[in-house]
Amino acid sequence: MANNTSSRVWLITGCTSGFGKLFVSAIVARGDKVIATARNISTLEEFRDIPHVRLLDIDVTATQDELNGKATETLSLFGRVDLLVNNAGYVLSGAWEELTHEQVLHQFQTNFFGQMNITRAFLPHMRSRGSGTIIFMSSIAGWLGVAAGGPYSASKFALEGAVESLQKELLPLGIQVHLAVLGQFRTNILAQDRRRVPRSDPPIDAYNTFVDILSRRQEETNGKQPGDPVLAVERILDVVRRERSMAGKEIGLRIVLGSDAQKIIRDQCLETLRDLDQFSELSQSTDFPDAGRVDAYS
Repeated sequence: MANNTSSRVWLITGCTSGFGKLFVSAIVARGDKVIATARNISTLEEFRDIPHVRLLDIDVTATQDELNGKATETLSLFGRVDLLVNNAGYVLSGAWEELTHEQVLHQFQTNFFGQMNITRAFLPHMRSRGSGTIIFMSSIAGWLGVAAGGPYSASKFALEGAVESLQKELLPLGIQVHLAVLGQFRTNILAQDRRRVPRSDPPIDAYNTFVDILSRRQEETNGKQPGDPVLAVERILDVVRRERSMAGKEIGLRIVLGSDAQKIIRDQCLETLRDLDQFSELSQSTDFPDAGRVDAYS
């Protein structure tokens, strides 16, 4: 990674609102350059005249060939990309039986395949330079599934596993990879015009309670989330720039942000340990009697 005193070039997806929008201002304030992207750059007009900011239309659900072309176009703006932040995404809720394949597929195309494909488009550039940082915006939904929350959780669970593998592939090549695991932050992600809770026609009554509970929870939570997204963005910048409290520290794969995220992940880990203890004898009883030791995956 470049020295902390030098200017870095960031590419942020999904800058129309929420974390993406906040990243742009925070990055410029630290003296770095940023390429802000959205499906329609007319939504980014407020950034157009800011020095060291460039605007580019990128739809993360585009084909790989299209995204490869966008990568070439992006590199012509500042000559390089040091940090890629995969931020674009949305929340799809609903009962498994009521959701269509197409609805769930679109959730994955945006939240999972889109992030995988745009990362793939920029990896040759970072690999040839032997440096770079890639940040994926994950969620506590990638650690805890709730009733009627399956599509979003599934996309984030998939992202967690894929990125964990990616980190091990890229670390020897000089490329840093991080998952920002977010709790509940006060962005507009749960605003009424952004929440998607499709029902079948007619709705299946058996799922009314679960769908209603989640819909009501999202409505009541919107605007009252405990996390301050401005502070979250600043902490992410601290981590990747190794500044302030993060100076000199070795950073692992996950950057957990939010007190609620800390609690949920800790509780999930403790519950898993309890399950392992409870079923230890049962688990080991399935081995061949003469089975030898084999190397564990790592």
